[in-house]
Amino acid sequence: MEASKKTVSVRQARNLPGVTTFPRYDRSKLKAGIVHLGVGNFHRAHQALFYHEYLQTHAEDWLVHGIGPLESDKALTEAMQAQGNLYSLVERSGAEDVLKVIGSIKEVTLAPANPAGVIETLASDTIKIVSLTVTEKGYYYNSAGELETNHPVMQHDLKGDADGAPKSAFGYLFAAARQRRLKRGQPFTIMSCDNLPGNGHLTQRLLLKFAELKEPETARWIEENVFFPNSMVDRITPVVTPKTLALVRDKFGINDPAALASEDFIQWVLEDHFINGRPRLEEVGVQVTADVEPYEKLKVRLLNGSHSALSYPAYLMGYREVDRAMSDPLIYRFVQRYMDEDVTPTLPEVPGVDVEAYKVTLRERFSNPAISDQVQRLCLDGSAKMPNSTVPPLEVQLEKGGSIRWIAFALAAWYRYLEGVDEQGAPIEVADPQSERLVALARGNPGDAGEFLAIREIFGEAGRNARLNFEVRDALEDIRNLGTRQALTRWLDK
Repeated sequence: MEASKKTVSVRQARNLPGVTTFPRYDRSKLKAGIVHLGVGNFHRAHQALFYHEYLQTHAEDWLVHGIGPLESDKALTEAMQAQGNLYSLVERSGAEDVLKVIGSIKEVTLAPANPAGVIETLASDTIKIVSLTVTEKGYYYNSAGELETNHPVMQHDLKGDADGAPKSAFGYLFAAARQRRLKRGQPFTIMSCDNLPGNGHLTQRLLLKFAELKEPETARWIEENVFFPNSMVDRITPVVTPKTLALVRDKFGINDPAALASEDFIQWVLEDHFINGRPRLEEVGVQVTADVEPYEKLKVRLLNGSHSALSYPAYLMGYREVDRAMSDPLIYRFVQRYMDEDVTPTLPEVPGVDVEAYKVTLRERFSNPAISDQVQRLCLDGSAKMPNSTVPPLEVQLEKGGSIRWIAFALAAWYRYLEGVDEQGAPIEVADPQSERLVALARGNPGDAGEFLAIREIFGEAGRNARLNFEVRDALEDIRNLGTRQALTRWLDK
């Protein structure tokens, strides 16, 4: 790719060749009606794009005030602020690259730098919706779906002054509700967009528990004045790398430190359960429905579960890009059999969806060389992801006597990965909320995953099942004795 002779900022990109969309709405005249906690790559490639497309034809106050909840959000926050919160999104199909300049984010605030200002924004009557993408670990709950009140972050927020600086999303949501209650403010909607079963119901239950412990009066206000719609979101959005920024600069002539790339597939299924208005997102492709659950199970079990399942064997086999891993017939066949044999029998009927075609599309998406998602990204936070994506189908299959063979192989590969050293002796950076405990188990007893499977907050009762333990032990023995490639070959040929 030849570098462009001249580049412009994203603010000046309106008429550049290849820029297919630029804000037509006057951002200076529209207000933010939504606050989003967790303005990272996924929100900017997904919900913010839908809002942008809606605003292109609706001059309404549905801009987004983005909140970076962590200190690690500082670089992106500053990059967005420096260019008026515009940014470039490249959608990559493998056949072509399409660049869109997105303007739906009106403002971005770094929460640790101004917690009082964030709470004031959240409590404003102009804000009708507060949405979240804080990842599974940002909800601080256990396998029983209960709030982990002993977690240090929860302890900080529960014991801190009511007007203090929160560290969690629940701390900020509680503070916003409390201020609205005290000021007799307007009700609002809290919309989780994270990959969690019944994410709206879960968020409601956890926040109410938090509020009951903190201040029962505010808990009662939340019960009466806050709605929590369920949602399902889907778009593969890899980590931004220097190559991403170089693509935007060299191919499109835009110098944008906040640029990102995603696949061209996008889906959002949203429960129509809002208390104080919403944008009519069904006009721009959002599937608004009365029941999200079937779509959620389909997506979380097949896409998220398969992502986790392939990540650990692929990493141990030396792959670092998902598309390269999927080009290996062993990994491809493993993913196919995981989907077909261990997961598909656990799925409900999904209105309007051909499940067989959906699985084919998923494997094509995983194989997209233009996205080249990172295997290590899929390996992150396994202890937070597995209870939602992998354990539910495992439980169903154990009860029905169905296949758990490929789930067992994936769990064995995860346990081997947790040793923190790959098969070539290179160190693995294990990033997980329970990394210290899990790495200690894997290193302390590398040949037996029994104690690992017995961790209730990850595996629930399923981890104590004798059949699961036998199959994981069998897979782990093959992985350790033969290496992952030969072990997987043997399992696929059985």
